[in-house]
Amino acid sequence: MFFNIDSFSLSGIDAVKIKVEMNISNGLPTFSIVGLPDKSINEAKERVRASIINSGFKFPQKKIIINLSPADIKKEGPYYDLPIALCILALSNQLRHDYLHLSCFIGELSLNGVLNPVKGILSMAEKARKINKEYFFIPSSNFNEASMIKDIKIIPCDNLEQCVFFLENEKKTASYFDEMNILKNSEGNFHTDNTATEEMGDFKEINGQLRAKRAMEIAVSGFHNILLVGPPGSGKSMLAKRSSSIIPALDFKESIEVTKIYSIYKKNIKKLIGERPFRNPHHSVSLAGMIGGGSNIKPGEISLADRGILFLDEFSEFGSKIIEALRQPLEDKRIVITRNGNTFKLPCFFMLIIAMNPCYCGFFKDKEIKCRCSLREVEKYWRKVSGPMIDRIDIQVSMPREKTNVYREKDIEDSKTIRARVGNAFEIQRKRNNSYNFDFNSQANTAALNHWIKSDSLKKLISGYARKLNLSARQISSLVKVSRTIADIEGSGKIKEEHITEALQYKIMLSKTYFSNIN
Repeated sequence: MFFNIDSFSLSGIDAVKIKVEMNISNGLPTFSIVGLPDKSINEAKERVRASIINSGFKFPQKKIIINLSPADIKKEGPYYDLPIALCILALSNQLRHDYLHLSCFIGELSLNGVLNPVKGILSMAEKARKINKEYFFIPSSNFNEASMIKDIKIIPCDNLEQCVFFLENEKKTASYFDEMNILKNSEGNFHTDNTATEEMGDFKEINGQLRAKRAMEIAVSGFHNILLVGPPGSGKSMLAKRSSSIIPALDFKESIEVTKIYSIYKKNIKKLIGERPFRNPHHSVSLAGMIGGGSNIKPGEISLADRGILFLDEFSEFGSKIIEALRQPLEDKRIVITRNGNTFKLPCFFMLIIAMNPCYCGFFKDKEIKCRCSLREVEKYWRKVSGPMIDRIDIQVSMPREKTNVYREKDIEDSKTIRARVGNAFEIQRKRNNSYNFDFNSQANTAALNHWIKSDSLKKLISGYARKLNLSARQISSLVKVSRTIADIEGSGKIKEEHITEALQYKIMLSKTYFSNIN
């Protein structure tokens, strides 16, 4: 006797349909699972056997073979306990399966038949809708997360016995779905989770550093990578951590993408993530922890920062392999990980903020405290950060220590005011750049760059700067992108010479401030 049920696996942040096939035949009682299962799936045999018996059903004493199709995809995690148990009950005539073909199933079983939550349920619910399934049976603990996806009936179940009851009573299943839908809407499960806003801090708390604040506003407005260099106590970390207070919230499409990533990172997401992520890993993070991977593929810090900010403090203390591994994701906006012949793609479109001291002691070129490092030591310090990596940083800012009396009323501008300007710049970019198939100026392609710089005077100006400063092609593109963002902040439809001049300051500031006496 043969039977099959649809379930899911994860490939990166996306779900893949898995067909749980079962054959029961006479012979020596055995229970085997094939189709590249990992250890946790093989252990499902004991969980399923115990949960069936403890739920009041009989476990058939026959030869049972489970195949997880397609067999060339490695299956991981306890996702298939529920579909395996339902297959056994259906083939042993303990469950009527009139509309099982309209449904799909996921869930981990306890020994007493209780359904435990699983990771990645949001991606699976989205896939179930795409393959036109009418019902998706899941653990009750995952209901809030799965119900973020519309146009599919999510049926949360507490245990195996309740799942069987609903499968044998379709009318009651439909009624139960309506009740849960009313409860879901009354509790506001579709509201986004914005709890992080309380911990952001405010720009008005930063004394002075007007140039650095302006640079950070430009960086956030166009999603440009930014490098902050200055001595200890100059406010680099404080400024970087408050960058998330001026960045607008995620739109619905971005919110779904970010929540899908965190769905495979955590077991239970109650609400859509509304605020853009801010990740600040320590420099001792491993390579897999930064870019993702491991024996069971998990998103790294660059993916957890997707559509948000990745802040790397004390950048020179990070391992050279980690620094170099960031180069390709910064360009491609995704990370491709290959494990055991399988390829996983994870999104990682983030804004990078780097903070560094100018040397080992931290006071190179400081006007008040004498630096204890030799020029050779300063050169050695900066060699840790490769030229190609620095080349990918659109904005570079020097942050000297401010005097204690720089705080004036006119310097105060709170995050709410700046955030409104950034929000306007976001809208301008999205409307203009939609035809080029990208959102932010930092993503601009060659066609967009050529369209933005049409006048001969601007072309001549940029060419002159490029020759004089020996700018690379990437640096020239970066210069135009930052200029476009400055124009957007000011509401200008065209890039002007003053926009290019200001953008150029963020390219040459470090070399003028720190490297003029080196060599």
